[in-house]
Amino acid sequence: MDALKSMLARLSRHAMQCAESLTAVAAVASDPQIRAVLSHRANMQRCAAAELAAQAGAARDAVTHLCAGHDRRREPQPVPPPAEGGELPLLRHAAQQAARAASAYGELLREPIADPDLRLLLAHYYRGATELQRMLEQRAMEFTPTRAPGMTARRAVPPHA
Repeated sequence: MDALKSMLARLSRHAMQCAESLTAVAAVASDPQIRAVLSHRANMQRCAAAELAAQAGAARDAVTHLCAGHDRRREPQPVPPPAEGGELPLLRHAAQQAARAASAYGELLREPIADPDLRLLLAHYYRGATELQRMLEQRAMEFTPTRAPGMTARRAVPPHA
């Protein structure tokens, strides 16, 4: 049970890091519609973080885990946003945070969980994180040129018969 609470607290921190990265990219988003979507998704991640923390009892367990020699390598380490603050680097950073969250959800879902409601909740958050990751990666690809600068487009030439 303590291991489950620890994993839920870790997932809560992943969701909060995801929310923070989404808020950062929303602040610089050039498209108002994308800005609104990112802000909404950041709020959803904050709600997930709060719900997971409540499930874990994170407030009282955090001190216990630190004092009990909890394995800090398994904790989500905050990844600072990129030094350049443009939309593309922040989108990539947010996609990375979503991927880390999805991976953590998947890891927990592979464990036996007795509570079917909790398993359903985790599956919901896993789907949301993977969907968010895909959305952010797609948005980032819209910024990436299709070919390197200076390269000319090549036409397909049928082979000579």
